Amino acid sequence: MRKIPFLLAIAATLPLLVLGKGARADDIRPAMESANTQFLAAFNTPNPSAFLPLYTADSMLFFQGSPPVIGPEAIKLFWESRIKLGVRDHTFHIIETGTDGKYAYQVTNTSVQLVRDTGEKTLISGHTVRIFEKQSDDTWKTKIHMYKPAWRPLAPGVP
Repeated sequence: MRKIPFLLAIAATLPLLVLGKGARADDIRPAMESANTQFLAAFNTPNPSAFLPLYTADSMLFFQGSPPVIGPEAIKLFWESRIKLGVRDHTFHIIETGTDGKYAYQVTNTSVQLVRDTGEKTLISGHTVRIFEKQSDDTWKTKIHMYKPAWRPLAPGVP
């Protein structure tokens, strides 16, 4: 008999937990959009130095076909090398976000244009997963950044 009130209490509380979790995910979306705006400004301007404050000191970038890139300075150099290869017009379109308060995540569709020396453009699309860590000043910095292209260009030297 004691189980019935307990089960009723769980059943009554479950929708609040689920709704509360959804509200937290919705609350993080503006912060994730702001992070995207900052990243895209650094990439598309281009301003590689602007990548430095976007990543935690122990951040890691996993880019398909490349070894892991560790730390903000190395990540800045990585993005700078991609820009120098002719990668332009980076975009993010958020698919999903979530947070537990200390960490947040974002899954996106992403695309870039590879502009060759000849002027030929190739659209490259894929997905990113970024895990953010909340800082003491309530800002979010990328701790882990993963990218997987939807397909691989066949051009030599373009991972």
